[in-house]
Amino acid sequence: MSLAALAVVGGLAAMPTVAQAAPAAVSEVKLAWAEPGKVRISWTEAAGIANDVYLEVSGQQAQRIGTTTATGANELVVPAAALRPTHDAASTARIFVADPSTAGARSASFDRYSRGGTAVAWGIVRGAAQWTFAADTAADTTPNDPLDTDTPARITPELTRLKAGTAAQCETVSLPATTNEYGQVPAQAGAYALDLIRTTEWGQTKLSSVRTRTATVAFSTPASGIYGAKVTMTGSVALRKLSNPAAGDCGSVADTVNLGGHQMSLHGRNSATAAWYGIGVSKTDAQGKYTFVISNPGAREYRAILNESNVGAGTLNYQSISATKAIRATPQVLAAGFSDSDITLGQQPNATVTVAPYGSHQVALQFKNSSGQWQGLMYRTLVNGSAQSGPFAFNRVGTHQFRWWVAASTSSQGLPVDAGYTYPFSLTVR
Repeated sequence: MSLAALAVVGGLAAMPTVAQAAPAAVSEVKLAWAEPGKVRISWTEAAGIANDVYLEVSGQQAQRIGTTTATGANELVVPAAALRPTHDAASTARIFVADPSTAGARSASFDRYSRGGTAVAWGIVRGAAQWTFAADTAADTTPNDPLDTDTPARITPELTRLKAGTAAQCETVSLPATTNEYGQVPAQAGAYALDLIRTTEWGQTKLSSVRTRTATVAFSTPASGIYGAKVTMTGSVALRKLSNPAAGDCGSVADTVNLGGHQMSLHGRNSATAAWYGIGVSKTDAQGKYTFVISNPGAREYRAILNESNVGAGTLNYQSISATKAIRATPQVLAAGFSDSDITLGQQPNATVTVAPYGSHQVALQFKNSSGQWQGLMYRTLVNGSAQSGPFAFNRVGTHQFRWWVAASTSSQGLPVDAGYTYPFSLTVR
């Protein structure tokens, strides 16, 4: 070889061997809440290497949620939504930080459970919507995991209602949040839609929704009826609701589909200044119509009430009260006539009467004279609701009409019964 060649060979042989450092492996993958709604993922790694960060959910393919650079910090902050919160309490996940030259490393298992739609017991009392739901019984499948927190869930009632001064525009109002499993919404001036929003570190979930309806009650009664006899009262209910609050339309429209099955109450009072009290109940039919049938106890005022209620299917009804109607009462005639209605001239007839109420008020026997006018003959006082004229002279040949006038009285319930007349009855004198 030439000297030059030997020199080259000798130079190559003299070059030292440089050892290549093994890449530093990823370790200690940790999770913590960075701020409300965000999670910090951090890990240990000696050398600056770009990393891919994956979410691994049990039974599903891993999903990359971020990438870091070789010069960046060994951490990644992601929104809680990136960890795919779920309503499945049994679902668990881990974070995998990949290193291109090693197998990477994983975090401890954690859950992302957030309670979903929940059965709520709804009610309405004096216009205020009441709600309550049972405590969440889901088991924590990863107790004391890095993302567990002691902060209780908050329930926020959100109202969607008609915006004042508009014909149909909606407005949404958030009421004060509560950490209780129950609460109420104060009575509102009109119909509204209500959502219960549950907020945790994992975000917001709509637990339940309900819509309220307003109503009007039509009520019809006779002006008067016979004391003790059946009185029929009828009416109907009209319901109104918000048109489509979910789409921003809060105009009022008639609800003609859900008119049946609503409970109605009949109230009465003894005078315009007396207290109301319950008398009976009824239900509306498919057309919203209802009927009450009672025995007339004497003069009294009445009203029909659509009871506030939870009628199911996520709907609450406001109470609605009809106009007040008065029903008078006239005496009930149980018997009126003559003990012998066919007599000969010179015989003395005897008229009898029995009426209710069974008081001791006066009655008067009348007959229709030749001019067609009713003419009084005598007064009597009832004894336990009955009286008789006793024999009296009536020397007019032919068939004549009689009746009893009955004075006003008070029923056993303390209610007024107007003065009235019995049906006409005849006496024939031959």
